[in-house]
Amino acid sequence: MKIIEKKNNIEIQGAKFSTASRPPNLSKFLNFLNLTLIIGLPASGKSSLIKTLLNGTPQNNLYNNVFNSVYYISPSATMELNLPEEKIISLSEDEPLEDILQQIIDVEKEENEEDEDDPHRVLIIMDDAINYINTNRRASNIFKKLVMNGRHILGKHSSVATWIVSQKVKSVPLQIRSQANQVFFFDSTKGEKEVIRDEFTPLEKNEGSELMDYVFDRPHNFLFINLFLPKNKRLFKNFNQLILEDFN
Repeated sequence: MKIIEKKNNIEIQGAKFSTASRPPNLSKFLNFLNLTLIIGLPASGKSSLIKTLLNGTPQNNLYNNVFNSVYYISPSATMELNLPEEKIISLSEDEPLEDILQQIIDVEKEENEEDEDDPHRVLIIMDDAINYINTNRRASNIFKKLVMNGRHILGKHSSVATWIVSQKVKSVPLQIRSQANQVFFFDSTKGEKEVIRDEFTPLEKNEGSELMDYVFDRPHNFLFINLFLPKNKRLFKNFNQLILEDFN
């Protein structure tokens, strides 16, 4: 195949969004808006990871002091995250998920002062709640709206980050997981690994198997993938960046 490129001097101008700027204290390898997947079987280490992400470490803030509001939504709401009582929400039949999400949007819109110098950032953690999305069309629709419009759903100079916590990536509908810009994945089944490799990494099958063996050499290790980074730099073993060379 022969390709002939005829050049001109037209340049594309970058679009400007009135969205919250990147938090200055946030680690460069982490994203602060849109959708994050945290995938792991029971006792894999998901809860410990979430606590560490929110509280930071002695060496790194991670997400500590990044968000104006953090909500934790779960059928059991048993994880201790040191959040205000009103922001720990236990799912039940009395209050549908779609009403909970809409109420959060409405409240945080009111809280947002649309000040460029004081951006408004919100995090919603949904732990083992994916079934409520899969089985309810209204909940699914408002959740998709939340995820796909995280840059401006709360108004100017705002952003929403949503974390889905699930035991299996296959439980998260393709239309939703395709919106993810970062993934935390704990050791799991061969089928789960294939989905992660195929949808979120630049690797072929053999390369993916080699990567998984390298990452999961100890219990509670996780593969972190930041899709905003270049292909050869987006993979991490825990928080240690893996630089890929000579991959297909």
